[in-house]
Amino acid sequence: MIDALAGGRDGDAETERNGPEAEGPRAGPESAADAGERAFLEPFVRIVSDRCADLDEQIDALLDLGRDYLDLSIGYSSRVEGDRIEIRRFRDSTGLVESMAADELDDDGTVPLELTYCRRTVGRGPDGRPDDEGAGNTDGGVLAITDPEAAGLAGDPAYERSGVGSYVGGRVVVDGEVYGTLCFLDVDPRDRPFDESERLFVELLAEWLGGALEREVASEERAAAVDRFEETLDRIDDGFFALDDEFRFTYVNDAAASLLDRDADELVGDDVWAEFPAALGQKYERNYRRAMETQEVVSFEDRYEPLDLWTDVTAYPSPNGLSVFFADVSERKRREQTLERLLGTVERIQREGDAKGVAERLVEAADQILDYQISGVRLFDEGTGRLRLAATSDGIGDAFAASRDPRPPSEGITGDVFRRGERWVCDDLATDERLASIGGGPSNGGDAEYHGMRSFVAVPLADHGVFIVGSEEPDAFDESDVSVLELLATNAVATMDANDRRQRLRTYEDALKNVDDMVCVLDDDGAVTYATGPFAEWVGDVDAETIVGRRLDALVAPDDAERAADAVGALTGAAAEAAAGRQPTRTVELTVERDGDRQPRYGQLRLSTLSDREGGVVGSLSDVTALRRTRTELSAERDRFRRLFDRIPDPVMEVILEDDATVIDGANPAFESQFGADESTLRGRTIEALDIDDDRLGDRREGGPVGGVDLDALVREQGFTTEEVRRRTVDGPREFLFRGFSYESEGVRRAFGIYTDIIDRKRRERYVRIVNRILRHNLRNELNVVFGFASEIADRTDDDRIRDYARRIEATGKRLSGVAEGATTLRRVVEEGYATDPVPVDVAAVVEGVVAEYAADGSNARITADVPAGIAVRGDDRLAIAVDHLVENEVEHGGDAPRVAVTADRDPDGGAVRVSVADDGPGIPTAVREVIAEDREVTQLRHNTGVGLWIAAWVVEAYGGEIRFGPGIDGEGATVTLVLPAAE
Repeated sequence: MIDALAGGRDGDAETERNGPEAEGPRAGPESAADAGERAFLEPFVRIVSDRCADLDEQIDALLDLGRDYLDLSIGYSSRVEGDRIEIRRFRDSTGLVESMAADELDDDGTVPLELTYCRRTVGRGPDGRPDDEGAGNTDGGVLAITDPEAAGLAGDPAYERSGVGSYVGGRVVVDGEVYGTLCFLDVDPRDRPFDESERLFVELLAEWLGGALEREVASEERAAAVDRFEETLDRIDDGFFALDDEFRFTYVNDAAASLLDRDADELVGDDVWAEFPAALGQKYERNYRRAMETQEVVSFEDRYEPLDLWTDVTAYPSPNGLSVFFADVSERKRREQTLERLLGTVERIQREGDAKGVAERLVEAADQILDYQISGVRLFDEGTGRLRLAATSDGIGDAFAASRDPRPPSEGITGDVFRRGERWVCDDLATDERLASIGGGPSNGGDAEYHGMRSFVAVPLADHGVFIVGSEEPDAFDESDVSVLELLATNAVATMDANDRRQRLRTYEDALKNVDDMVCVLDDDGAVTYATGPFAEWVGDVDAETIVGRRLDALVAPDDAERAADAVGALTGAAAEAAAGRQPTRTVELTVERDGDRQPRYGQLRLSTLSDREGGVVGSLSDVTALRRTRTELSAERDRFRRLFDRIPDPVMEVILEDDATVIDGANPAFESQFGADESTLRGRTIEALDIDDDRLGDRREGGPVGGVDLDALVREQGFTTEEVRRRTVDGPREFLFRGFSYESEGVRRAFGIYTDIIDRKRRERYVRIVNRILRHNLRNELNVVFGFASEIADRTDDDRIRDYARRIEATGKRLSGVAEGATTLRRVVEEGYATDPVPVDVAAVVEGVVAEYAADGSNARITADVPAGIAVRGDDRLAIAVDHLVENEVEHGGDAPRVAVTADRDPDGGAVRVSVADDGPGIPTAVREVIAEDREVTQLRHNTGVGLWIAAWVVEAYGGEIRFGPGIDGEGATVTLVLPAAE
């Protein structure tokens, strides 16, 4: 299965629908999925081989790995018994499992199996009994559902009750029986089917969990077997005798007399050293005398050679003598010696690199250490499906040569034990009824078939095979013997499992050689035992083989060496063990400077412990040079932006545009001050929590929604919006120009909202509109009355002086009316503001139009124009207004027959066009020039009563130019020059 995963994702949606047989051969370059699966192998191996984690922690880690790999929210492992299911471990980011448990959980901690898709995974009907319904929908023990309704499960209780939309789960099998499930699911349907690689992934996790549970059971059984064995070795009665202060016997109990092979009564009164002279100079004499001298209890073990007796002695002194308790530990000592030999055998078993070698060590232990003449090991061959004889004892074992051929698991003693997965202790083949069920036993006269073997112990080797030991004597095996054999079998299974894992690790290593990952493996001393080519190249070596054997701290920069060594030590050394187990991971920042590199390269080395017997560390190196550079630049930009954000005078708010809500992420000090808000309180809350809209007057825009325009919707839809809004502030309601725009940052859509206070501008605008109305309507109407009365006076009087006054009144009124009309033009120029979308404007055409207009009016002014063709400025139709008012100003103030000259030229170096209007009139007063050029402020004493120059000045400002003043024609009058940006 690991090979299948390592080979890549061969399945797709078509494979899920048509089955594996619809899948054709594949060719071509490696896909992204292949690389993703190899990336999965490293964390999987690290999790399942972590000695520091117990089984529950490993299951939780695998559930998290599976949720991430399958992109599903929930993962759990379960125990299924009949029609009930118990959730053993789960990882859930949705709360669905806890909700279901709260609603359906019974007192025994289970829920009905029919409420979960696991019923189909384990192949059970609604009543919990085996059913083909689930098995028919699984592939290799894995059930996958991506859309329950499309799969016809709309009426299934599991779907109706939980509403789970996607599910993939595998059967967990322990000792050949369905134990439960390992599942991953999500509330929403999946947008694509589970492919073959994902099914294999779930099957792998389920198979591993089944094996882990089997190993846990085996481990518990082994511990129990060891406890029983030690209890058997330690079971013995104690002896007791008492000595006086001259070391003469005063009392001997029966157990002591029996152990010392003496009559108890005869020993009383005799000197202990005279009766047992071989104890002189030994531990017995030294400890007894020391106890009497120091009056302290002594305990020791020693062998009394004449009796071949090992004793465990405790002597309690008193001023009057010694009270000695001792136990015969001869058998225990012999068993300890046997155990030492067995432990040596176990160590040799663990060093074997293949199953055949393990089988030979088992037979060796049975023959040479336990002294049994019949023993053998059959191993299961997955290729043939048979149990083949891998090792057997010499001597009487040769009599079984005829039955050494491979046999199916359904035949013989070994086949029955392998199939059941349970040990078989037969005290006497002549009376064991179980033999009849396999075609042997007393009814068949099995003595010939079993060649004189009368009793045996057969122990399963998990899914590897069977270990059998026999004897020619009935009842040859006691509980201690069985415990020893189970201990040997348990270690053999662990070794063969470890060999399988090492084989898979070699497969992973071969796979790593063909990818570009930077990986290394270190021993407990920090020396490199394996490295990929890219890793070696990064640290400065061209060949991975050249760095094997070198310490990691010798490969990195001197400044990083100590930190690298400390990290390895923290994961492997005594400090980690003293801290109750190895730490899981450590990360070290590395820097290298190589010849030819203009700047150092930076890396991040992630170290994780290996949980195999030899220990060690695996390191995964990532080059973070570009990331570090980017982070540095981003940090600088973020600091600059934060300073701008905090110091900008307008209130600014930043939000996150989530799918179903707009969440506040920040506000600058101006925002807090203007609206009385606290940034720390607002951050993380939705935009509705701000509550600064002022809707008391309703929306004054026709057709707008109640409460005004939806600024949030505009920003989301258009990306940018500008609206005038009314908001409540600490100073009361105020009007703002709102500018909002959105942007993307690290995959998150965000937006800024800027509020510019425009209440003063709005008041000025309203004032201008009111004044303009007064000038255009009220003033004009009143002036028309003045014009009428002045004309009547002039026509009816014969007094020349009165007639002159009337004409003056009429002329003054006309000038005042002109000021009103100029104010209207001035308002338009100001309201249109800066030319945001300028276009090329032909200066010659504009000047010719103005001159022609005055010629048509019959003006006495002599107006000339000298504008070369092809001169254009960046502007709009307001240029004609500015030129017209300048010419009008010169004509009006130039006298009876003024001369006016309009010229234009282009400055090739400055990229500007100069448009000049000159006259020979009285000129423009210096105070007026200074006010127009904004060199002096407008006051009641310094102002320009006309509006023509103001109009020209503001048009120039809207174009981004400037206005200049100079002498007029022949040094008389004045020249007004408009310096404007030239068109491209």
